[in-house]
Amino acid sequence: METYRQDDLSSQQPDSQHPEVQPSGVSVPKKPELSEEQKDLILKAVARRVAEAVIGGPQSRLKERLGDAGEVPVWGAFVTLKGPGGSLRACCGQVGDASPLGSALNAAADRAARWDLRFPAIQRGEIAELTLEVWILWNCQLVTAEGESRVEAVQIGRHGLQVIRGKHRGLLLPGVAVEHHLDARQFLEHVCRKAGLPANAWLDSATQLFTFEGYSLEAPMASLLPPDLRELANGNLAMGDVVRLAALAHHNLLAMFQGATPNFYTSAAYDGPVQGVVLTIKQANDGGAAERVMEASRVFPRGELPLQATLMDLLQTIVAGFRGQQLDPRFVSSLRIGLTILVEPHHIGTAVDCALDGVDPRFHALCLVQDDRWAARYDPSQNSAELFEAVMKRLKSSRPSHTQVYRLTALSTEDSVEASNVSRPVAGPSVRPAAVAGQFYPGTANGVDEFLNEMLPQNVDREKWAAALVPHAGWRYSGKLAAEVWARLRVPPQVIIFGPKHHAIGCDWAVTPHRTWALPGLSLHADPELAEALAKAVPLMELDAAAHAMEHCIEVQLPIVARVASASRVVGVVMHGADYDLLQKAAAEFANFLATLDPIPLLVISSDMNHYADEQTTRRLDRLALDALEARDPLRLWKTVRENRISMCGLVPAVFVLETLRQMGRLNECKVVGYTTSGEVSGRQDRVVGYAGALFR
Repeated sequence: METYRQDDLSSQQPDSQHPEVQPSGVSVPKKPELSEEQKDLILKAVARRVAEAVIGGPQSRLKERLGDAGEVPVWGAFVTLKGPGGSLRACCGQVGDASPLGSALNAAADRAARWDLRFPAIQRGEIAELTLEVWILWNCQLVTAEGESRVEAVQIGRHGLQVIRGKHRGLLLPGVAVEHHLDARQFLEHVCRKAGLPANAWLDSATQLFTFEGYSLEAPMASLLPPDLRELANGNLAMGDVVRLAALAHHNLLAMFQGATPNFYTSAAYDGPVQGVVLTIKQANDGGAAERVMEASRVFPRGELPLQATLMDLLQTIVAGFRGQQLDPRFVSSLRIGLTILVEPHHIGTAVDCALDGVDPRFHALCLVQDDRWAARYDPSQNSAELFEAVMKRLKSSRPSHTQVYRLTALSTEDSVEASNVSRPVAGPSVRPAAVAGQFYPGTANGVDEFLNEMLPQNVDREKWAAALVPHAGWRYSGKLAAEVWARLRVPPQVIIFGPKHHAIGCDWAVTPHRTWALPGLSLHADPELAEALAKAVPLMELDAAAHAMEHCIEVQLPIVARVASASRVVGVVMHGADYDLLQKAAAEFANFLATLDPIPLLVISSDMNHYADEQTTRRLDRLALDALEARDPLRLWKTVRENRISMCGLVPAVFVLETLRQMGRLNECKVVGYTTSGEVSGRQDRVVGYAGALFR
């Protein structure tokens, strides 16, 4: 048998556990005939199997529940789960030799409930809002026609399609063509893309093409589940549990602070799985209003947390924060503990297309997740749009299309609460010490001088340019090209250098807050006033020293700046992650900000080109990116680099700067100063990095 994950028009290949098995074995030529009672029984049995798999615990076997219907032979079966509005939450199945319907559906239901890894895990709280669709498949036939004649073999509304070519396999159910209004040719193209093949691969006789037939059964999960499962799916956490657990936490705080043994568990309150716990410690002021002292939180909307164990972990974190402060026990006893518990997660889309209609801030919190970062907020005083904007602001999401949005039921002792694991900006020292001197460039003043004396070109005319692209690798490899770019610049009093964020520490879009850059044997002025104004003008940017503490992409430029423009003040910005629409918006904000400055600072893009391919491949790929740069087209650069998988580390800052110049009408000329690779220095041709220098105005 072959197992598949199926979605509408995804390019993802199916998940085949047995690639050696072809669908040319014993097929089922006749439509499986089922009575209306049997169809209803199938839907209810599959719904129960899905709910049991999501909730956990004992799971019934469909074959035993379906009776005679479970023995009906089929070629395959799929189970599809859809959320409110028809959004796909899971779709898995298996096809192959003839098998009993009960066995096929048992595997499909389990995989759809737990193992469709393209989507966030289905949570118990959303089960009742799902719609179940069961596809029963038969009559798989090899299409013997070749070339264009294959179009005639496909009947829209009757046939589903499967293609096989080597290890590439793709399958689309009959309903896909109908739902998306595809003709036969388009249907063939889409199933090829699904298999990871070119769209026209169906024309090639080396690509096996199969048609099959099927029909679907569909009903809301809520109408199919028995009362006991509906109750389990909804959970039984109540506000009384939250109040009891907050009181227990206060008792344990005092006990742990005094060295006594806390009560790790109480049977008087709920201890099932939850998706979030936020513990807040507040102190009452003389006026009666409480002021937050400390907070600890854990939120996991895509999984489950054991409530009371998580609460104890957070309490230990709070106590660890108090240690060493020599607090008066009376102060600790006066503290008030607030507790917020989040349950019943519902995935409602991404930050660009989420469905806020079902969010009631009186009962719901919003949680946004991007990669390993999350932010959550519960605030009944806001409407759903305000709540969303507040969480987006806290998350500082630079890729809205990759940011998942969840609605969770909130039970809280607090009027409002906000929690996040996002790094908060760090002010840092006034002097930023050199971090990579002696590694990326010489570690002594004499070494820096000797290198620049040799590498800076003589008798080069300096001109006014709006921006420059400069490499940032070790000077051994790219320093000569970097020096040649800087030598051609008439540098104004202020410079802003934009580079990629190579480290996980710190904010994603971080502006240096420092007053001085320390370098071997000298220093260079920063510009904290300009940095602060920039961070205010572009909301995604934050003043953060942590992101710059070990970053090299700005620092390697500074000794050169100190030589060619020692009086200039330099602000550094590192950027990690972005969607193109977001870059456009941020560039507009930056362009408006620059328009208020006179003179406008020099904008510098610190970036290397493609990384770690062989010499020939690197030069070919970098030529594509350079063509886009010379065309002065930031969108073309974005698409070229992403579509060709060019590992240009400074793509985000490059597009941001070029889009800013475009919007200001200052992107009219590009002059490439030079191009080289690390192979020209190392002699190694199998694994190189490309470097380019360019000027823009």
